[in-house]
Amino acid sequence: MSGLAEYLNGVEGFYKHDDASTAIAPASLAGKTVFFYFSASWCPPCRGFTPQLAAFYNKYHVEKNFEVIFITWDEEKEDSEEYFKKMPWIAPSFEDTRAKIGEFLTKKFDVQSIPTLIGVDADTGKVITTKARQTVVADPEGKDFPWPDQ
Repeated sequence: MSGLAEYLNGVEGFYKHDDASTAIAPASLAGKTVFFYFSASWCPPCRGFTPQLAAFYNKYHVEKNFEVIFITWDEEKEDSEEYFKKMPWIAPSFEDTRAKIGEFLTKKFDVQSIPTLIGVDADTGKVITTKARQTVVADPEGKDFPWPDQ
């Protein structure tokens, strides 16, 4: 898990937007491919891509051993929370995203636009792919998962 820690910038936990607002410890991500999903409720391409990503996630996240972490670009908590309700994956709190991880990861990965989906190896911290958004669409069965950059 130490590899993923370099991206968390002090975030100590995540939650799933289910009935119980299930808490998720970063240590539970060990051994997985972790995708950071930069998105926002006000972004039409994001609203189009999120259902595609959710379908892929629901079908394959256990089999392919990956997790998605939502990094909101929304300015308002209510907008972000309402949008996150449509997502089956995890996110840091809105406050942690705004204060600790959002801008940090945006700069670290040089995210220029949204939606963006970047995959890393949770154990080593190695970036696997910076183009996962395009490959989820092009490879909906995940035949070439985790889609390493060439």
